Amino acid sequence: MIAKRKLKKPVPLKIGDRVIERVASGKKKRIGEIMFIIGGKRRKFELLQLSPHDLTPMHRHNNEQLKFFRLREDQCKKLNEFKYRERKTFCIGDVVRHASHGRVRYGKIVSFVHPEGLYTDSNEKGYNGKDFIECVAISPRKGLAIKFDADGEIKRFVVGPDHCKICEILPMDKNGGVRIKDYWEMKNETGA
Repeated sequence: MIAKRKLKKPVPLKIGDRVIERVASGKKKRIGEIMFIIGGKRRKFELLQLSPHDLTPMHRHNNEQLKFFRLREDQCKKLNEFKYRERKTFCIGDVVRHASHGRVRYGKIVSFVHPEGLYTDSNEKGYNGKDFIECVAISPRKGLAIKFDADGEIKRFVVGPDHCKICEILPMDKNGGVRIKDYWEMKNETGA
């Protein structure tokens, strides 16, 4: 017996939906957000044109007026916004957990270092995914206190992006001090 596949009914587009042209009218397909729906035999949409890079509204040459355009409903399809979502990446000031070879360390990112010691622009422009991460070692318990070595110097470590995870920080509790979310659950996972 052959199973019949149920076809999903297309969900009608509504105000606020982001759409993309099915066929490019110029050099590239335009992206827009539906502002008005014009009824009739064929529905038309009044669209606010969005930048294809970050989905921000586009302006005309004088930078005062927003760009609008119109499309029929059959000329556009709903935009898949997955590729436009901002990916969470390492930033200076983030608290990270590094687990490798059965050892778990917690640290606060202070800078990024090129693997070959060359200049890196990750400190100014954001992490590029390749540089090493320089951290100041911290205690994961309340307060996230900085750790010191036997000589009284601040403990630092440099790690690659592998085995590093950004920790979520919770605000002060009744005992005082910020803390890492689910610290004890993570501790039980690793068995450390």
